Amino acid sequence: MGILPGALKRVTAVQQVFIAEKDETSFPHKKPKYTPLVKSPLKQNSRHHPNHGHQKIPSASVDAFHESAETQREEEEEEEEEREIERLQDGEPELHRARETSVVQLFYDLFFVANLTTFTGVHEINDTDSLRSYLGFFVILWATWFQVAKYDVRFGNDSAFERVCKALQFGVMVGFAVTGPNFNVTYEIDTPGATRALQTDQTLTLILMASRLILAVQYLAVYWWLKEFPRARAPLIVHAATSLGAALIFLGLYFSFSPSSPGNAGLGIVGWYVAFVLEAAIILFASGHVSFLSFIHTPMVERLGLLTLIILGEGVIGLCQSIQKVGANLSFGADIIGQIISGVGIIYFVWMLYYDQTEKKRVGRLRQELWTILHFPFHICILLLVQGQATLTVWLKINDLANPVYPAAFDIPFFNYANITDPPAGAALASYVTNLNSTLQGVFENFKSSQNPDPFPEGLNDVLTSVAAGTYNVTDDFVYIIDYIYYQSYSGICGLFNIEAPEKDRSGQESSNDAGAQAVNDIVNIFFTVYTYFFVAAGLTLIMLTLLLRLGKREKYRTEMLGMAVRYLIGIGLALLALMNLPALEDNENAAIYTYINSPWMMPTVLLSYLLVIIVDNLVRNHIRKKYLNWKSNALGMAV
Repeated sequence: MGILPGALKRVTAVQQVFIAEKDETSFPHKKPKYTPLVKSPLKQNSRHHPNHGHQKIPSASVDAFHESAETQREEEEEEEEEREIERLQDGEPELHRARETSVVQLFYDLFFVANLTTFTGVHEINDTDSLRSYLGFFVILWATWFQVAKYDVRFGNDSAFERVCKALQFGVMVGFAVTGPNFNVTYEIDTPGATRALQTDQTLTLILMASRLILAVQYLAVYWWLKEFPRARAPLIVHAATSLGAALIFLGLYFSFSPSSPGNAGLGIVGWYVAFVLEAAIILFASGHVSFLSFIHTPMVERLGLLTLIILGEGVIGLCQSIQKVGANLSFGADIIGQIISGVGIIYFVWMLYYDQTEKKRVGRLRQELWTILHFPFHICILLLVQGQATLTVWLKINDLANPVYPAAFDIPFFNYANITDPPAGAALASYVTNLNSTLQGVFENFKSSQNPDPFPEGLNDVLTSVAAGTYNVTDDFVYIIDYIYYQSYSGICGLFNIEAPEKDRSGQESSNDAGAQAVNDIVNIFFTVYTYFFVAAGLTLIMLTLLLRLGKREKYRTEMLGMAVRYLIGIGLALLALMNLPALEDNENAAIYTYINSPWMMPTVLLSYLLVIIVDNLVRNHIRKKYLNWKSNALGMAV
């Protein structure tokens, strides 16, 4: 016994040597993070018992919270959480709800944006078929992301099991990137690329099946943790069965893309999107009937906001790429600068309109689910809006370059198309060729680069030389050559910006000039298509923002309803501008669409419309603020 006190003194002395006083300049030592193999989704110190309803368990953290001076926002969140716990019915678990999006979830979102960016880079929207394929791939990406996000915000935690599942979901996104370059939903069975497209669809179907199998396993793991709660069993079985059923559907659709029987490919593609709708509807329906599966007090609002930011970022990338293209010759006119300002302003205004109206406060479960699913058409509208404005910026630059070529080629004072007699020749012809060649050289010369040392259209110099020499037999040859020069020049200008006519079989054209004219017409139709979906998307984006505002606000004043009506009217007006394209389908060259689409006012029209909405919103807010302050001051006066 006498040895023990001495030993304790020596231990104390050693501790005094090694445990020095706290050094304020040193980094604090933290315990290494422990990642469990599996982790329960239940909240620690839960007050909800599987069979005996609500049980108030003393919590030191709760007592400390009420004793400390926290901010008003934290108090409101705590009160709402308490009310939500009270809403849990007997037999429902109280889950751990993450306040913010985790890092691994943000990492998963990066795979989404990487897929979207790379797919946009290899798939130009140049006709309605390419537009359908572009939207088709985006729907596949968004539907898969949405299913994973619904699991993450409610049951996601940091465990070895969850990390393995997330790594597998990363692999799914990589699989999408592999199939993206060859993805096409509008191919014809008899075309040379049909076999490759069918193989791509088969691979994509297996990837979709794998993603749903992973989710089914995750939901079954949650069921294992919560099986003691009677009201948790059936909804979780529905979740797992839905994911498993979707996986089996995709497995069955795999055989519809068989190269040996390609006639069923169309039904297989339709089957994809039907499966997406069914699985989303079933899981949302099942989630809406029990409190513990709702999105309330989850970071779902933050996840959707971040995805919205990602899609807006895709618009920034596209706009910057267009700026690099139009600035390749280091020439920025006032119209191009105006387009760039308008493009940046449109993206910024959409960001303002969305984030200024997003509320963190809880709304009803049904309204929150509607608010969540409405982000799907909203994101499609934003995507088409930002992609459209990037293409229209290039279109304006093409017009600037092509405008001087047309008069240089066709305004020939010594040649009368109505009364053709003899081929032009002599000094007048030489002067005409010199002027035309100078104009074309001025257009293409400034686009020389190490990647494109000779941007001048191939064969055009030889044609100009033959015209100058007069080496043709009849006058009709001259008309033919001038048309050829213009078609080649216009196609060459578009080629500077990687704008090409859709691949078509032009073997039935009577001459190469007819084929060239058709190619130019197809290029112009690209921009008519972009014009149409740009204004439809601009109007629908504003309408969708208004719907999200109406669903997301808990309290709405009459003045706010008036502001929403203004939004609807402006959105409908923007969408109706797309109808100007209808006369162009009848080859009416005097239609207003030709004047408007060749002007620099398309994007400023949308910019000014959004600016008007922001002004009206701020006027409405100021009116409500003043009215509320007057009411509050009067109420305080009465209380005194």
